[in-house]
Amino acid sequence: MHLYIHVPYCAAKCPYCDFNSIAGRDDEHMSYVEALISEIRRLPTGPYDTIFIGGGTPTMLGAHLLGRLLAAIRGHITLADDYEWTCEANPGSSDADRFAVLAEHGVNRISLGVQSTHAHHLRFLGRVHDASEAEAAIAAACAAVPRVSADLMFGLPGQTIHEVEADLQLYHRHRLDHASVYHLAFEPGTEFHARRSRGEMADIDGDFSRELIELVARRLDGLGLSAYETSNFARPGHESRHNLAYWRLADYQAAGAGAVSTLDGVRMTREKHPAVYIAALQTGGDAAWKREVLTPLDRIREAWMLGLRLAEGVTAQRLERLGDPESRWRPIAIALADLGLVIYDPSGIRLAASARHAQDEVTVRLMP
Repeated sequence: MHLYIHVPYCAAKCPYCDFNSIAGRDDEHMSYVEALISEIRRLPTGPYDTIFIGGGTPTMLGAHLLGRLLAAIRGHITLADDYEWTCEANPGSSDADRFAVLAEHGVNRISLGVQSTHAHHLRFLGRVHDASEAEAAIAAACAAVPRVSADLMFGLPGQTIHEVEADLQLYHRHRLDHASVYHLAFEPGTEFHARRSRGEMADIDGDFSRELIELVARRLDGLGLSAYETSNFARPGHESRHNLAYWRLADYQAAGAGAVSTLDGVRMTREKHPAVYIAALQTGGDAAWKREVLTPLDRIREAWMLGLRLAEGVTAQRLERLGDPESRWRPIAIALADLGLVIYDPSGIRLAASARHAQDEVTVRLMP
């Protein structure tokens, strides 16, 4: 069993972010935590193999409210013997006290949103921390819990190869076992997307983008961090088990504003605005904003889209179980393999490591 818990608050709304997050509203935090606890208490008790508290920035709640939330979670659910419990954090709202609260209640993995070690890129990305705060936050997280991951971004306007290589040294300095390194994307609804639409920003050169993708994979592999997903790298055994559950189409519970659960083919999205979510829970509602019944075609498409993100790929047996026979996609797979874009063998099909830049096009070709 898997559980996702959403805390939508941030110190500032980053211009590239399309997650359900909102800046400030400190006076709402206590009411939100109480509403979130009431929803969590309606969930099955477990045992849960993985829990992921994401955002937003969960550590924006501060040590006291964070402790209140974590104690309520532990008071209701049980954890599997070999559980993974992740909490996201940002350097601008992280300190030893908050990390100590996380560890005290059983969190054993922290994921930090660093994004860059260069001041001008942090300003461009709207981050409220500086490089020294990021270094201190990573060190404090490593002292508090056994597993720490850090996020970085590349493909930024004006970013150089030297800067990307310097950023990646962060993982070496702190001996981190997991890295999430994302290419800048202009997601609809974000400030960056609007600026690109107005001609104020543009995608970086395609050839340079491909060069950076290959550089990131090569440098991290040299540090012992292998790509197990398009943007995620880890030493063997240190992969994010919670995220792997998503990518392998496992069912998962959820709680919180905008949180999405998928259970028995039904996907439910909760009210996105925290105030609306709080009001719904206070009046005894379930805060449902949208319910979708996933069709067999939906599940097949998701299997392709998510499976090809993974280094392990997707097996023919899984696709067959979902209703997509190998006879349909075999000719396409053979043609793509001849082009060096996929590896197709009896175990299934996976994207070639050198074809990460063409992932979207390959996926569309293979989908029904």
